[in-house]
Amino acid sequence: MAQTNQKRTADPPLVDKILQQGKQAFDPALPAETRRTGTQDLLALLSDTTTLALLPVLNLLIQPGRVSPELHAVLISTLARLPLRPRGVQHTIEFVLSVHPSTSNASGGGGRGASISHEALNACSRLLSSPPTGLSAQEYFECIAPQLFSLLQGEGEPGMDKAAAFITGFGILGRKQFGAPGMPGWNAFVQPILESIDPSLSKSSKSSASPGDDIEMIGARKILVAAQDLSRSLNILCALVTFHPNPALSKRLLRPILLPLWFLASWQSTTEDATAAYQKPARMLLKVLLQLFSAAKDATGDGLKNQLVASILKNFASNDRAEPGHRSWAYVASDNGAICIEEKDPEDVDVDFMTIDGKIDYFIDLLNSIPDLEADVSDLFMFLCRVWFANNSRKNKPSIFTQQRTDDSLQDVQSRLIEAKLIQQMITKCPNKLVEDSGQVLVLVNQVLSDFISAESGKENEVEVSLSLLNIVLTSPSFRADGDVASLLASIKASLEAISKMGQLEVSGTARNLLLFITYRNSMVDPNEEPLSTPTTRQAEDRKSYNLAMSYLTAADSPPPVRAQGLELILTLVRSNSSILDIPALLVLFSSLLQDTEEYIYLKAISAFDQLSQKHPKAVTKGLIDRYVDPTEEYDLDQRLRLGEALHHVIKNNYLALSREISQTVCEGLLFIASRRGHRPKSQREQEKKINQKRKQNVEASEAWGGEVPQLDEVLEAETQADQDLISTIVSGWECTRGSEDVRIRTSALAILSTAIESNVEGVGSRLVSTAVDLSIHILTLEPEPEKGILRRSAILLVMSFIKAGDVAREQGRKLGFGLVGQSLEDVKRVLEYVESMDSDGLVRGHARDVVEGLRDWQMNILIPKQEEQTELKELAGLRITPRGVENGSGRVRPRIEEIE
Repeated sequence: MAQTNQKRTADPPLVDKILQQGKQAFDPALPAETRRTGTQDLLALLSDTTTLALLPVLNLLIQPGRVSPELHAVLISTLARLPLRPRGVQHTIEFVLSVHPSTSNASGGGGRGASISHEALNACSRLLSSPPTGLSAQEYFECIAPQLFSLLQGEGEPGMDKAAAFITGFGILGRKQFGAPGMPGWNAFVQPILESIDPSLSKSSKSSASPGDDIEMIGARKILVAAQDLSRSLNILCALVTFHPNPALSKRLLRPILLPLWFLASWQSTTEDATAAYQKPARMLLKVLLQLFSAAKDATGDGLKNQLVASILKNFASNDRAEPGHRSWAYVASDNGAICIEEKDPEDVDVDFMTIDGKIDYFIDLLNSIPDLEADVSDLFMFLCRVWFANNSRKNKPSIFTQQRTDDSLQDVQSRLIEAKLIQQMITKCPNKLVEDSGQVLVLVNQVLSDFISAESGKENEVEVSLSLLNIVLTSPSFRADGDVASLLASIKASLEAISKMGQLEVSGTARNLLLFITYRNSMVDPNEEPLSTPTTRQAEDRKSYNLAMSYLTAADSPPPVRAQGLELILTLVRSNSSILDIPALLVLFSSLLQDTEEYIYLKAISAFDQLSQKHPKAVTKGLIDRYVDPTEEYDLDQRLRLGEALHHVIKNNYLALSREISQTVCEGLLFIASRRGHRPKSQREQEKKINQKRKQNVEASEAWGGEVPQLDEVLEAETQADQDLISTIVSGWECTRGSEDVRIRTSALAILSTAIESNVEGVGSRLVSTAVDLSIHILTLEPEPEKGILRRSAILLVMSFIKAGDVAREQGRKLGFGLVGQSLEDVKRVLEYVESMDSDGLVRGHARDVVEGLRDWQMNILIPKQEEQTELKELAGLRITPRGVENGSGRVRPRIEEIE
């Protein structure tokens, strides 16, 4: 141990080593050979030192003026290239998170991942998404991509997967110069993932493989993508979509691999491992893709409006892809259930009737699980019925299911089987979603029944299906027989009478029952009766969008991109000032979204409060202050702070809404929170419970240890230990005892009050402003504890905001009728001068100095009369002339000329 201490004392610190080697390398007074040797030694030292040791030292030395320009350039280059080292990306992220001021592990629980702030992630993103000088963006991203992929798979410390997803999705793929298709970021991060899922997307993918292609040969099989690589790509894609919930990025990532996702999602897995590795992530990604593209529909033509559903149906039973000019491939399962991608002959035709039932069951469940596909279910059902009837009558042949293969007859049989089974399952599992436009169904039913009556033989199965459709329409609660529908029903009624008289047919009884039902319904419903209220088309569309958004936001299994999409739908209705919106309900919804653990969601919820306040400022402001004060203690500290942030944005951007009535409510609530009067009995009970539990744990640990339990931080140096103790004391003091308000929430309230005063001091009024200034002075004098430093900073800034508001009002010619004058001004200056010289917090002293200087400047400014802005030349100094003339006795302006020597 003594030898170790001697060696530690003998070895100079790393900073001194670098400075010493830098002097040897760049001191112009030394010989050239010495400088050359010193440069080599410096580079060797930097290369041999670990990344974790270099990061803090280099960040210290690159500060301005610390080293010579030549050494500074070398250190900057070394620091920029540290992420390229093994595990350099993770070490860089950990270092930034450890030194960033917004990162704190003291807020309790959750580990490192729970303490990563949005600001810290932004700092990591900016650092790691900037290629170093001398290295192209393509080379740089190709070097760090494997490390980020490893973190995305959860192979780093807790929270690193979220940080890696943010850096990749926001910093790299979110920037057009890097993340657009064909750009360096896309080529390094997205292209390898997509190629591992769909080899047809490979830039070098051709129908004939070249000798240099990366193909693994196993006997006669050519493995294009190994099973573990396919699983790895799916997991990375899930992490990108889940941890960085940007709907636009998710669309760009998932749209090219729609069919491979369908193949894997509908795969009939035989083992649990295969289900977890392939089927589960593919189903999640496919569902997200269908939800995000629900609004992208083609309303032209007779085909399906939803092009994604149409593409799935066209390749419903496939597990392979064969496109002209691209390599043909197929998903193949091994004996243990693992799925790999093999090259295949494009002439091979695989028709598997055994998997159709499983695929149909999953497809129906998928349609039922996505609320926004309800209209597509009806569209799909009508399309299938038209195709099926057309095929049975041999009038035309559908093309949506038929792939251009050599064995058309086998493919045709498979397509007809899929059509029939889909129709049957949709009638069984989702009958209430099949009819959106009753007129289209009645036209189809009328045609089928009329054709059957005219033929008088065959096609009885078509009549059976048509009668089922007719029954669904007639039993719908929203069905009304008016207009064109009445004439169609009359024609159908005539056909039903004819069929009911054909006693030899099985459908005759069904036709007779439906005929009686139509007669009974027509006799009970008055055709001249109007509905009580008929919503407009705009209201109906808005209601549909609102219901869809609520399903996205409230569903338990909605991934972050889908929740973000739902929130954007709500904001679209807010911006359009839709009449269907319930403002109190939206306030409750947005408040609940503030509890979301995903920062992308709750930051967007804060923005949603701001946008809603543009339309309903008073309701939003009052709702926010009521929840922010939280008299019933329904919200935790983090949510109250987020509510405060939302209130801050609303007040700053809608300051004119602070009328006398609303400003009194808001400012009184803020003053109540910022003062020491607040008492929260529920919080006090929880604090006492934590203290008792901690005391009990300490006693049990002491008994188990047989004495005082040693602390891990005892090995720290004296200065480091003192700093840690001070920080721990300050942070622990924020959560006040005896049930009083937390220091952080009091600081937040003062900051919001400062914004209100600076934005609209007239709306706040003299009484509330005077109370706020008095409160700030009392905080500065009565709460000098170290843990109250952030509170005192906010108190001084409130005084500064009042000074700024008064100065702005004077410049604009507005008379407030109140301000800091006389003895009040002297008292404030005296307190601030005392704080400037005696406070223990450096930032508090600096703020106090600035406010004192501001008060002095303000005093000087009010002594100087306001100068009127001169927009034109009126007089010339020393000359009795007026350029535009002078007024005579009659008030008229006449020109005047003077001679000047």
